[in-house]
Amino acid sequence: MYSDVHELNYSKIKTYQECPLLYKYKYIDGKREGLVPASSLGVSIHRALEAYHAESNDPSELLNYYDDCWLGAGYSSAGEQMEWYLKGKKMMEEYAQREYERKTTVDSTEREFIFEYDGWTLRGKIDRIDKYPDGTWEVIDYKTGTDVDLSLPVTDSLQLGIYCVGARRAWNMQKGKATFYFTAFNQTQSANFDEFDETKILNTFIETGKKIEAQDFTPNTQYCSECAFKNECEFSSCKEEV
Repeated sequence: MYSDVHELNYSKIKTYQECPLLYKYKYIDGKREGLVPASSLGVSIHRALEAYHAESNDPSELLNYYDDCWLGAGYSSAGEQMEWYLKGKKMMEEYAQREYERKTTVDSTEREFIFEYDGWTLRGKIDRIDKYPDGTWEVIDYKTGTDVDLSLPVTDSLQLGIYCVGARRAWNMQKGKATFYFTAFNQTQSANFDEFDETKILNTFIETGKKIEAQDFTPNTQYCSECAFKNECEFSSCKEEV
């Protein structure tokens, strides 16, 4: 599998920062991570919300979209699948309640930005973009998992930061805010575009990109317990007994 190292996105940067060798596995060697319950539910919810916002303005239909977009892969049993289905159903019910109160217009979903910077191509895909009556914007990223620290300021997020930069540079959306929508907690956290340090964000991307370009794939064993390749990686610090 060939990977253009000069094309960067948040997933690539995050993966490299966690473990350079994992980056090589995923983006150069083409190894695929299998679905687990949390990631499978995330796919189901993202698909359902994309379809709902593209086709409907009636929150009462949201659960129908959830059922239609349900992905049954990644579960070890029918019982486990039902357990996670019900978790997602609760998230959708709470999301629907917020929909009745929404004052914005959903401009687009799963919209991709791309721009050039210092010889590099930066791109990303934003879950949802809303427009307010005053003409300002809101870029929204859904977080469906529970392994999040809600006490961290969103301005520390490299992901939301690059979304702000992308919205400004690719689409000229100069005024607005960026939001994490934590569906598992029915909470949102936001910060204005200008609260993110654009220079720092872009420098982080380029500095990481240069390490990738130099093929520095030194393994980082700090996150082995969470890695999908922990049992096959020769550097793994926590291989499971077979």
